[in-house]
Amino acid sequence: MLKSAKLNEKLQSNVANLKSQNVSFDVCNNTLKGKKINYEKDLYDVFDEDIVPSGVAELSRLQQQGFTYIKP
Repeated sequence: MLKSAKLNEKLQSNVANLKSQNVSFDVCNNTLKGKKINYEKDLYDVFDEDIVPSGVAELSRLQQQGFTYIKP
């Protein structure tokens, strides 16, 4: 198996594991458009309900609800 295929498989496994622990992933529509990414074809396990109009606005909304953003 190619190195990138193994990495892709590992990333998909990590995402599935996190989702099984009720972690949700929001995907920025502005980024999808700007980078011409088709989430249905190019991203793993992303659905319409996972798309937010703006990631920055979503971070702000969540912070107003008491969540904290920790930059990796």
